[in-house]
Amino acid sequence: MKRKLASIALIMWTGLLALYGQFPSSFGVKGGISIADQSYQISPIDYKLETEAVFGPTVSLFVEAFRGNHFSIQMDLSYFLKGSKTSIQSVTVDHTQDDQIIVNEGEMSTSRFSYLSVAPMARYRLGKGSTQPYFLLGPRVDFLLTYESDSEYPLEDQNSVIPGLTLGAGLEYSLSKMGLFAEFQFQGDIIPVTGQDPLLINNHLLSLTLGIRWLVSD
Repeated sequence: MKRKLASIALIMWTGLLALYGQFPSSFGVKGGISIADQSYQISPIDYKLETEAVFGPTVSLFVEAFRGNHFSIQMDLSYFLKGSKTSIQSVTVDHTQDDQIIVNEGEMSTSRFSYLSVAPMARYRLGKGSTQPYFLLGPRVDFLLTYESDSEYPLEDQNSVIPGLTLGAGLEYSLSKMGLFAEFQFQGDIIPVTGQDPLLINNHLLSLTLGIRWLVSD
């Protein structure tokens, strides 16, 4: 199933790449680090788990097309590692101490989800000099590749396909037909990681990457 999802993602990217390939402007690669976290909520009670972020690698291939003076369209095919660290608390009541409530801290557990992501985004560049800031905004689809957890209660049901939204900003330095850049992205998901109630888990991710772009046409 996971191989099939990865194949679908590659087919989608290849199809869009073929479309963009009619009007190619640039292509390249970027890589860096991601900082991922998750929000846990158990319904119908108002209970949220405290979480800590997990760090992981990220790498992307991209192609840019329909490049104008400021606007263009960029397609990213990326690998991201998402997840979080959580500690489940338990509560006991000490009846010998006037019903004192005691909160017991549990052991920290880590959950990691790896995704293959396809993201067509609008790209807006400021200025026309050798150093150009730019912004990215567009939809995204994440395809689940792997899930690992050392928790005593691992998830048994996850959404294998998760749509989301990507917002990014970067700074690029141009060298003739090549550009070097640093880029920041925020990713939010539209649907939760879990496939059903009562446990709702949502992904959040920040990434910082360095990349190189080869210009095909101005």
